[in-house]
Amino acid sequence: MKELKQNILFFGEATLNSYAQVFFSRNKAFAVLLLVVSFFDPWAGTAGLISILTANLVAFKMGFSTYYIKDGSYGFNSLLVGLGIGLYFQPGLEITVLVILSSILTLFICLFLQGVFTKYALPFLSVPFLLGIWMIMLASSDLTSLGISERGIYEANEMFSLGGLKLVNVYHFIQNWELHESVSIFLKSLGAIFFQSNWLAGLFILIGLLFYSRIAFTFAILGFYIAYFFYILIGVNITELGYTFIGFNFILTSIALGAFYLIPSPYTYLWIILLLPIVVLTTLSSMHWFAPYRLSVYALPFNVVTLLFLYILKLRHQPSGRLQEVQVQHNSPEKNLYYFKSNVQRLSSNVFPDFQLPFIGEWSVTQAHDGEITHKNEWRHAWDFAIRNDQDEQYKNDGDFVEDYYCYNKTILCPADGEIVNILDGIPDNTIGQVNLEQNWGNSLVIRHDYGFYSQLSHFKEGGFKVKKGDMIKKGEVLGICGNSGRSPYPHLHFQFQATPYIGSATLDVTLPHYIKRQENDLCLQSYSKPKQNDKLLRGEIHPLLSQTFGFQSGQKFTLSVESELDSKLLLLEKNWDFEVKSDAIGTTYIQCLRTNSKAFFSVEANVLQFHNYLGNRRSLLYYLYLSCYKVYLGYYQDLNVKAEIPPNQVFNSSKLFLQDFIAPFYIYLKSDYQLKYQNKKEGISSEKIDLRSKIECGYSNKKEHLSCEIKIESSASLQIKINRNGKLIEIKCGNMQAY
Repeated sequence: MKELKQNILFFGEATLNSYAQVFFSRNKAFAVLLLVVSFFDPWAGTAGLISILTANLVAFKMGFSTYYIKDGSYGFNSLLVGLGIGLYFQPGLEITVLVILSSILTLFICLFLQGVFTKYALPFLSVPFLLGIWMIMLASSDLTSLGISERGIYEANEMFSLGGLKLVNVYHFIQNWELHESVSIFLKSLGAIFFQSNWLAGLFILIGLLFYSRIAFTFAILGFYIAYFFYILIGVNITELGYTFIGFNFILTSIALGAFYLIPSPYTYLWIILLLPIVVLTTLSSMHWFAPYRLSVYALPFNVVTLLFLYILKLRHQPSGRLQEVQVQHNSPEKNLYYFKSNVQRLSSNVFPDFQLPFIGEWSVTQAHDGEITHKNEWRHAWDFAIRNDQDEQYKNDGDFVEDYYCYNKTILCPADGEIVNILDGIPDNTIGQVNLEQNWGNSLVIRHDYGFYSQLSHFKEGGFKVKKGDMIKKGEVLGICGNSGRSPYPHLHFQFQATPYIGSATLDVTLPHYIKRQENDLCLQSYSKPKQNDKLLRGEIHPLLSQTFGFQSGQKFTLSVESELDSKLLLLEKNWDFEVKSDAIGTTYIQCLRTNSKAFFSVEANVLQFHNYLGNRRSLLYYLYLSCYKVYLGYYQDLNVKAEIPPNQVFNSSKLFLQDFIAPFYIYLKSDYQLKYQNKKEGISSEKIDLRSKIECGYSNKKEHLSCEIKIESSASLQIKINRNGKLIEIKCGNMQAY
């Protein structure tokens, strides 16, 4: 019985997602509306539903990915074929058989094209639908026992069948408004996406689109009217657009490229203005190609232009920050945009994710990228590090000897796991002020890391290496000691990333994931940025308590208990909450609330726990863990400040976001800033305690405190969190956060 219930829920969700996928969505309410719209023509709606169930069931029984079945990827093309057949032919047993066979054929085409298109990281869109429906339409003249439908010719009759005389009267009433013909064509084009030939279906879809996505709603209108006015500009008979209803090509192209596959921005709006005339030309020419075969072009122009544009974007040698492809798809233009804006540095930078600074203690950047002395041309993306005292001096005494320099003889550490693939030793240190131009790089080594990166560290002391070529080394292991060899007038460490294993290779422009920077007397965590000239940096070390508490590992389970009185408006009435750390097929890690199935996605890299997304019930205790510990450095430094920006859709409710969504591609005025402050650490003979304070401030110009937290961590990874939200207190406790 339990398995039957799970299967019903699974196929129910797969069915709804198949409807929503037509508009690149997974919104269940929108899916239900689209399902209802498909039944404006009952037989077409029935045929579409049969097609979805057939395709999903066959894919499931054949053992294909339940992920793609559930999200509707395998069902929506069969849905469209079913709707087309249901509208074109008269109802009957023969047509039902044809619908079933056509849905299976479309599924097979879908699976084939998925295998082909995946190689190029491209979606297959509705290409399977096109191939499937064309095969049926070409064969229709030979299917003599099947009756051709005349439904959809007389709109008033269709209205009467849907809602009787009252709806017909409403229809005629609206017709008498004398709306511009473009409005009628636009609504009919929207309805035509679901093979409905009346404006009422389009109106329902437009309303659903508005509540699903304000950005998609805007692009739907923009795309259609750009095409509409281009028709007028080039002198094409506009009535052709009116009776063929192929305007949905312009709507879908605009939504796909302006809002879904690319991060919505002013530049996607500009590109839609440029691309829609191309879609019009593709539509006009393809109609002539298919006319001899009496075939409709259906969604061919949308598929051709969308796939062409997405493909050429992947060929860019240097991708522009102005047109950003969606890397983490949330099936919502707004969510994609807000997620990207809050993670823009991480997502748009060339980041080496597991890097740590290669020294102990505090060092200064004496030469950064595009340096004044040696970091130029193909070697411009590099850093030089040295130690400076409080007076900003690099040496003691007069600095006449290498031993006078604070960084000389200091230990150099491995920045990340890898293999020593090249090493050069035997070059003596220079006298202060002199350089060795013949052996420019001095004593150096190159480490091969994952992700296709190499790192080079140079100017070691002669004989100071603690490793040899071929050694496999771990992050933090000792490489050697700092010297003054090569082109080095004073002791310092040279560090760079490169694409080849040779000493002196051209540098790569790589962003560092996380490091600590001193600003006067304050310490700040810098993320996904590049150290600049004179920056004072600290490597940072993991603190065992913080690592045990927040270094979540896949498979870990823990329980949080609520110690305070519960407010059902803020939190579900539950004292003990169970959580499990999991990872999906592509290695993305998340914490799952076992009661609500809510998920908080996170990463732990370079000693930083960073939450990236939250999906689920906001009255789950997991939501408060997500907010209070949104970003945590796993080392301890008193007065360290950690700052981040939480996506506004994770904090504000839908009513406040409604207007923001419309203008979000241009400007985000709703801000939600997170800050974590490291308080005093108390140590004893047998115990240790760390106090942290976090808060979230929200609003427009005058931000208000949305939430404040006191976080206490004691020995054995005991965690206590006191959360104050709008004057209501939530106390959380866990005796041991370590994995069990």
